[in-house]
Amino acid sequence: MPAAGQSRFRVDWVLVQELAVGPAPRAERHLDRLTEAGVTAVLSLCSEAEAPPPQGLANRFACGRLVLPDHRAERLPELAELEQALELLASLREHGPVFVHCVAAMERSPLVCLAWLVRRHGLTPQRALDYLMQAHPGTNPLPGQLALLARL
Repeated sequence: MPAAGQSRFRVDWVLVQELAVGPAPRAERHLDRLTEAGVTAVLSLCSEAEAPPPQGLANRFACGRLVLPDHRAERLPELAELEQALELLASLREHGPVFVHCVAAMERSPLVCLAWLVRRHGLTPQRALDYLMQAHPGTNPLPGQLALLARL
């Protein structure tokens, strides 16, 4: 639990100095936290309307955005969208460690991290989920989102 007055903004490393996950950065101090952690790129999976980015984000980090649907949408992400997210993540990785976020880091960003573990590191979807739930408590993708991993 954060101390009084501290942010709930967390950077959880999925793969140290490769891939981190957390909620949307919303303040300058969140960008400072990302810099301190060694992050050099940010992949946003939510719209700017859902989580307006802090002003200096694009100046300080290589940035990519691909809006994926979450539980509020009338649909699940499609396999092609997940593939597109992995391609964008791979291109951002060329800049160094990437921070992947959606609004709350429960569905969309964990899903893309899971897909990365399955596709790039050869984990089974279940092993990837078990691992990510330890590395990033709060991981809670929908069953239909998890089903996509078996199709990668």
